[in-house]
Amino acid sequence: MGKVLAQQATSFGGSWTIKKLDILEEYLNAYTTALKNKPFRLTYIDAFAGSGRVTLGNPNREAEDLISGSAERAIRIGDKPFDRLVFVDKDLESCRELERLRLAYPARSIQIERADANRFLQRIDVNWGTWRGVLFLDPFATQVEWSTVKRIAGFNALDTWLLFPEFAIQRMLPRSRKPEDVSAGWARRLDPIYGDDSWRGLYRESQQQSLFDEPHYERDPGADGLLGIYKNNLKNRFGDRLLDRSITLRAPIGSPLFEFLFCVGNKSGIGLAKRIADHISKGF
Repeated sequence: MGKVLAQQATSFGGSWTIKKLDILEEYLNAYTTALKNKPFRLTYIDAFAGSGRVTLGNPNREAEDLISGSAERAIRIGDKPFDRLVFVDKDLESCRELERLRLAYPARSIQIERADANRFLQRIDVNWGTWRGVLFLDPFATQVEWSTVKRIAGFNALDTWLLFPEFAIQRMLPRSRKPEDVSAGWARRLDPIYGDDSWRGLYRESQQQSLFDEPHYERDPGADGLLGIYKNNLKNRFGDRLLDRSITLRAPIGSPLFEFLFCVGNKSGIGLAKRIADHISKGF
């Protein structure tokens, strides 16, 4: 696991967490190798970095049971290290732990930002003509706003791995109800995630007759449901830069928690980036 740090860890996740981190690390290794002879400077941005290390569900485990999180895995990329690593988290204690991580790797150029990930990414100012990179959007739940996704797509520079919080969104919505009956509070949370009210399209008129012969609607659980609508919105924004294949991260009982999605940064790299990401996805 590289250097063992005397730091707190994010108590979160399970086997699906390891799967997510292994996919990301494998892609980072392949990405930096593929671009090591290109003229670009390379950056890695971890927008929900946490503390840098993870314990799988039990905060009382000993240090040797901790696993490296996405931040430390990105630091350790060796074939062509990133020229700049940016770790963003709005939690003060997490940023303190990330600072300890930075000090443990003095040879690496690491920037710690205590900020809301959406606000940081929407105001970031980089000359993307000379930089390329990878962005990891790993929210705990529904924190990623569509306005941020639009901004990222416009950079044309950052290959992006994004966790879509399918389980969290499912819990917001009634399984059987008219779309207009969804509470205004939930609508205010869902519209920013999807960028519009397209999520309302997941309701279909039920074939079952209601007690009073009124129209009855059911939430579509299939491919055209929550994930399908979100992927369609991504397709409209990224076009063929969106990888059609995505990876379902499941709870131990088998229910889907997140969908791991991939979008290519620059159009000139579509072929190679999608081949790498698709190959990695098939392996998981």
